[in-house]
Amino acid sequence: MLLLKELIIILLLAVIIIIIASRLKIPSALGFLLTGVILGPSALGLIETTSDIEILAEIGIIILMFTIGLEFSISKIRNMKRAFFQLGGLQVAVGWLVFFFILLWQDYSVNQSFVIAFILVLSSTAIVLKILQDKDEIGTPVGLNSTGILLFQDAALIPFMLLLPSVNQFSGSFDMDFIYKMIVSIIGVIVVFILSKLFIPRVFTFIVKAKIPELLMVSVIVFIFSISFLTHYLGASLAMGAFIAGVAISDSQYAHQINTEILPSRHIFISIFFISIGMFVNIPFFMDNFLRILWITIFVIVIKLILIFIITILSRRPLNQAIALAFNLAHIGEFSLVILTLSEGYRLISYDTHQIILSVTVLSMFSIPLSMIAGKKFAGFDVFKKKIDQTEKPVSITNHTIIAGYGVNGQNISRVLKLLGIPYIIVDVNPENVSTYRAAGEPIYYADISHFENLMLLNIEKAALLVIAISDMNSAERTLGVVKMHNPGLKIVVRCNYVTQVKKMYKLGADLVLSQDMETSLVFIMHILKFYHMPDHIARIQTDLLRKKHYQFFMKKNIRDSWKLAIMEYIEKDNEMFFIGPNSRHVSQKIANLEPFKYDGMKIIGLIRQDKVINKGLEDMALDKFDTIIFAGNHQQVYKALMWMEDNN
Repeated sequence: MLLLKELIIILLLAVIIIIIASRLKIPSALGFLLTGVILGPSALGLIETTSDIEILAEIGIIILMFTIGLEFSISKIRNMKRAFFQLGGLQVAVGWLVFFFILLWQDYSVNQSFVIAFILVLSSTAIVLKILQDKDEIGTPVGLNSTGILLFQDAALIPFMLLLPSVNQFSGSFDMDFIYKMIVSIIGVIVVFILSKLFIPRVFTFIVKAKIPELLMVSVIVFIFSISFLTHYLGASLAMGAFIAGVAISDSQYAHQINTEILPSRHIFISIFFISIGMFVNIPFFMDNFLRILWITIFVIVIKLILIFIITILSRRPLNQAIALAFNLAHIGEFSLVILTLSEGYRLISYDTHQIILSVTVLSMFSIPLSMIAGKKFAGFDVFKKKIDQTEKPVSITNHTIIAGYGVNGQNISRVLKLLGIPYIIVDVNPENVSTYRAAGEPIYYADISHFENLMLLNIEKAALLVIAISDMNSAERTLGVVKMHNPGLKIVVRCNYVTQVKKMYKLGADLVLSQDMETSLVFIMHILKFYHMPDHIARIQTDLLRKKHYQFFMKKNIRDSWKLAIMEYIEKDNEMFFIGPNSRHVSQKIANLEPFKYDGMKIIGLIRQDKVINKGLEDMALDKFDTIIFAGNHQQVYKALMWMEDNN
């Protein structure tokens, strides 16, 4: 009954604090830590005994490590391999070495220095990614690099947890007994992993075929704790076993279902883990050693700031990205608390040292939201933005299109502009993209589009159109402000991530804003209509009308009335194409002699021939094989024209 009472108190206070934290835009992990601090024996003392809570917290660590293993994705690492191996690898290796030698200099033992250095080098995956997601910055260059480094840190936990029990037994020299125990532990864990990978998915196949929903969840829990216990018996940690259990079934067809089933219990146990950590903070000790803890926290943050900044610059990232990345990760994270808890069980660290590291970790975690805001603020200064290389010649072309961002959208736009013979230049902050596509002959520059000097070198004053196709909406907003001051007549098209960002982009001066989520939903609608065997032109009419109905709410009246791009120009009309095959009877016929040429309410607006679009002098042109005619007009007349072309083909 005592445990039940304590759980009610813990979770009730957690609910109140999390509600307040969410209103203040504070991550829930920090809310749970604060709950623990308030409830702990050294504060309100509402929890009489922590032994039962420690058991629940241990379960929280096990489930946390299992879900990390379950979500461990080789494909995710492959997609950001440069950030993962280069930035992440250097940050962990160099950071660990620096802290290791600093700790040795401060008279800590080799064992203690080994563990504490790793604790200090980690950052908070949960808090940083949550803030990046909330601010829609996960897909920006800084967001992707932050994710790559955090993924490497998570991966580095695996060998460290494997070595942790052996580190505890290290006596200063590598005697045979130590080496033997370490080898046995490593081989044992590898064998457990291979056996789990081979047999466990088959066991789950059998369980699923039984069609008993409860059986899957119970079997997963048994599997997690069994593997954890087995690895612990072999000399590794329980958390290491849980991670192995997750990785063993991560590639199976049941991984998603298992993750969904375990999600509710995961949140409960992980929250109890964070709360228990907060409960162990000794408030009187914290107050007595406040200045010492504060200076150590500042020292750790400054060291990590400098190291991450230097590593990022050496990796040829722009200065403003290096600043933002350093501020994003210059703290200690939740996995440091996991390692700290495990090391306490091995009696590696004294009580005073444990309290100082715990206090420094918690204090640095509370600094994360402010640190990320400061980083973004500093990175936004023009002096830190990537400028176009001064050896580059200023752009001399006029009436051109500037494409900002060379991802999928930018590449498709450039292909169409090249096909139509429209001059364009490209700006991107990804050095790999710039090197690759410049070698392929593309007019691409490595620079930050929001920097005024870069815009001048790109001849922004004589450009016809600016297409902003970058994922960093803050940079897009800054670019709009700078551009409108120096070329008010420039037409600007912006691709934003969400519908909620459309209104702000128009307020800042964009002429056309397309939201990624809206456009994706329209593609869904078109394919759904096709699934129900609706003709292509009917499906397109419906989606075009829906598009206009949505976007006209945001668009300025003068844009709606006068300036219309291809996507908006015939939005209330139907436009359709007809291909002239090599054996068509229409070959050699003049366009003016075609029956549809005389229809009212419809016209032939263009002809595609050998990858060129022709829209002038059509009536005097004769059709050739492989031509494509473009019709535009009201639905009935276009449909009538297509039927005539098909019947006389």
